[in-house]
Order: sequence, then C-alpha cells, then structure tokens
Amino acid sequence: MAETKLRAGDPDLAETALDAQIGYNLRRASALALNDFTVEMASAALRPVTYGMLALIDERPGISAAELCRLLGMKSANMAPLLAELEERGLVERDDHAQDRRVRVLALTKAARKAMPAWRRQVRGHEDRFLHKLTAKERSTLLRLLRLIWTDEED
Repeated sequence: MAETKLRAGDPDLAETALDAQIGYNLRRASALALNDFTVEMASAALRPVTYGMLALIDERPGISAAELCRLLGMKSANMAPLLAELEERGLVERDDHAQDRRVRVLALTKAARKAMPAWRRQVRGHEDRFLHKLTAKERSTLLRLLRLIWTDEED
C-alpha cells in the first residue's frame, strides 16, 4: 500500500493541515488560556480546577462532593485531594448533611466568601485579555458552541 503524501497546492492539504484541525486549535487556545490564568491567579494560588470548585461551591452552598464531581466532570478520586487541599488552606469546610449524615456538604469559609468577588473579577480580567480579539457576539457564540460540544443540553 503506497503512502499518500500531501504537497503544497494539494486541495486535501487545506482540510488535513495541522492548523485546520479543531483539536489542535482547541489545545493551542487552551494552553494560552491556562498560562494566562496561572499568572493572573498566582497571588491566590488558584488553578482553573480549584477556582472552578470554589466558584461552584459559592454558587451552590451545601453542595455535596458527589454533585460537585458531576458538575465539574471529575472523578471522586481526583476530587478528594483537591478538596483536602482547599480545606487545609481554610477555603472550604465540610459538614454533615441535615437529613443524611452519610453525606458531607460543602461551603466556603468566611475568608473564601470574602475573597470570592475579587477572584471572580480577576478571572473576568483574564478572560477579557484572553478573548480581546473577539466581539461580545463572537464570545457568546464561542461559549454556546463549546457548551454544545461538552453538554447533553438541547437548544
């Protein structure tokens, strides 16, 4: 079987070139976003995953660890050490569920609740820098398209 080689000018090259592949472009955009996020949130020592955990706990006080895992698309084994880290840092507290003592619910500590608005502003600043080439409408479209890829929601 002969190996097919694409050459400049070949009409198939445009569709198969690396920079025409969605995965490659997603990865490049993701790397840029992660690097900028890391710089922006260095003073808070938050990574995208830990910020996401804190933001969801802030939005849903009393959420269970299992529900947090589900919403973030994480495995419990990966979540447990991150929750322990946030608890050790005094950002998250766990308590028994009122009706089911087998379930532990999560809430932000007073210090984390106080810091959260500033962290959210920092993340908005990061996104504004990262997406500065896009109009508001393009940002909205990008968000909608990305959600279509990873959610089960129907329009």
